Amino acid sequence: MVNAKEIKLNLGATVRELRKRRNITQEQLAEYIDLQPQTIATLETGRTFTSSEVLANLCNYFNVEPALFFLKQVRIPSEEDIDYINEIKRMLPTFSSSRLKDIYNILIALQK
Repeated sequence: MVNAKEIKLNLGATVRELRKRRNITQEQLAEYIDLQPQTIATLETGRTFTSSEVLANLCNYFNVEPALFFLKQVRIPSEEDIDYINEIKRMLPTFSSSRLKDIYNILIALQK
């Protein structure tokens, strides 16, 4: 069962991890997305939630999908991972249905 505190903690942990991967301070992140530094601190500790506008700014700054902030066990993609993901997304429409099925089956096998 999910509760509000858990959602805030997940969001905060994800923001903190993304920020640390970028090697920036709370103050720098706050400046980039037009917030007060203490707001970043309260987000990261799960003491507060945020607006959809701030969530969109975080997504755009870190180049991630909004769903990432709501996952229980977050695997945050590296910049290189994001490049691969974007390149795969770009290539997918060029494949036939049978090739897409092959790709899907390969991905399923790799997940095991």
